[in-house]
Amino acid sequence: MTRLNVEELDRTVFISDNLPFLKSLDNESVDLVVIDPPFSKNQTFVGNLKPPLTDTEYRLERELMDAWRVFDPATAYELGIEYPDQTGTTAKFEDIWNFGRRVFQDDLDELKNTHPAAWWLIHSTRYTHSDGTAAYIFFMVQRMVEIKRVLKNTGSVYLHCDHSANAYLRQMMDAIFGSSQFRNEIVWQRTESHNTPDRYGNIADIILYYTKSDEFIWNQQFHNYSEAQLKRFRQKDSDGRRYRLDDLTAPRPDSNSGKFEWRGTMPSSTRGWGYKLEQLEQWWREGRIHVKRDGTPRMDGLKKYLDESEGKVLQNIWTDVPRIPNTSAERTGYPTQKPQALAKRIIEASSNPGDIVLDCFAGCAYVPVAAELSDRRWIACDMSPRAWTVVRRQFHKQPDLRIVTEGELDKYGVEVTFDNRDKVIRVRGPHDLPKRVTENVPIKILIDELPDPQFRQKTLESYDQIWQAFVDEWGTACWYCGTEKSEDKRELQLDHIEPNTKDGRNDDCFNRALACAPCNSDKSNNLTVKKTIDKAMEAGRIATTALRDEQFSRFTDRHEWAKRRWEDIKPSKPQSIDVSGDADNSEPFMVSITLE
Repeated sequence: MTRLNVEELDRTVFISDNLPFLKSLDNESVDLVVIDPPFSKNQTFVGNLKPPLTDTEYRLERELMDAWRVFDPATAYELGIEYPDQTGTTAKFEDIWNFGRRVFQDDLDELKNTHPAAWWLIHSTRYTHSDGTAAYIFFMVQRMVEIKRVLKNTGSVYLHCDHSANAYLRQMMDAIFGSSQFRNEIVWQRTESHNTPDRYGNIADIILYYTKSDEFIWNQQFHNYSEAQLKRFRQKDSDGRRYRLDDLTAPRPDSNSGKFEWRGTMPSSTRGWGYKLEQLEQWWREGRIHVKRDGTPRMDGLKKYLDESEGKVLQNIWTDVPRIPNTSAERTGYPTQKPQALAKRIIEASSNPGDIVLDCFAGCAYVPVAAELSDRRWIACDMSPRAWTVVRRQFHKQPDLRIVTEGELDKYGVEVTFDNRDKVIRVRGPHDLPKRVTENVPIKILIDELPDPQFRQKTLESYDQIWQAFVDEWGTACWYCGTEKSEDKRELQLDHIEPNTKDGRNDDCFNRALACAPCNSDKSNNLTVKKTIDKAMEAGRIATTALRDEQFSRFTDRHEWAKRRWEDIKPSKPQSIDVSGDADNSEPFMVSITLE
């Protein structure tokens, strides 16, 4: 088996344009990708490093750039990396996008051949938003295609964004990963207030969560109970342990499952025990069942202890991870820095200890530190040499991890080492990218050409006209159960055989039937004709099996009559929407109704 190159890259930071870096990684080699890319804000972000670079840090930064032969901004631009300010006081990145600086025509043309859905999205973005945002989406498409390739089949990707382009990024992720692999749109409330005079304040960011396949790593996450939730644990055992009571039963309206008497208690007619007898008996022996005065178990009597609870199951709105205060030791000076707690939650949810986490927009190092704290392996990439200084600083703030960074010097000018070399974080430049060993197979995500849409047809007859025609021909009996009703549209209703919510074009008589209110309610949008008739028999509206079969035969005859009636009344040239200017002489849309 070929050894993937990422096995050798744990705790390595690459200073490079992340596109060639991603292309250098092996196929299906990474377990989780967590990225906080630019947001298409059309501005350059500048933050003051806290504190400014020391003389030693600045010298080490310069030595690295000299080793990489980056001597000026023009050279850095050619290599696709940033040339950091030479005062050593700022951390910055440009979030300005246009086709002239960012997009090669050949690359965009090739995208049309390999990912046409993404190509169409980029062009529609030009019309619905701007050229700048379209160029940004193209930048992200190129990288996301590679991210999908390097993800293992069980892998996940989390994309941090905000209101600037999240709608377009969501469509981009659908185009590349498929809409079926969308898992969540997470709202992270980053602050409590933002004063904006002409609109509601933007106090939240969005995190888009997608998986590569349906077989993905997932570890349920929890967060602390609120004060109101803690009050639910108001009861105490004799040893002082706090608990709340939980239901031992579950809804069982259509099944005999769980409907048995246990220790003198029988669930109600619409419910059954929610657990097997063996589990109930185990909890009884452990004293986890609250009993009534007569000694029988309460149906809502399962004791859930506070000290055994992991907390409240995490939902997709996160209000419990605050932004990093300006005075926090975690602060780096990067203006868009995210808290390590945010990345730690994501990493622990979608990877296991020892898995490989990738961050290819790693300027503020929040993902690498969180991965290390979570016992994961990690690889990072950023286009700014200053990111290496920030990575070093962030790990220096975690002395318990016993990690040193490559080239680190002690106060005497001697390189710091540990016996365990795995604890060393390495840095590599744009000329020293990994050597890919897996096959470079061209990626194509093609789409089928869409047929012309079939538009909703204008109904030829009104509800009242169809209802009256059916009553005149067949009387006021329900077509499903045969119950006679008065000539009242509230009691005898006009039902859709094929639910109209599934196909809004089926309002004509060939898709209609008279139904009493109970049968119409039973059928809803779920049951076939046969199952609706069976349901009527279960409810006692049909007395015998023979009558049920006879009723189904009657329904079939009436439905065939309705279809023949439709053939007689439909126009030779039905009304349709003409988008070309030419008359549409096609036959009207017909539906084949399956009664079984």
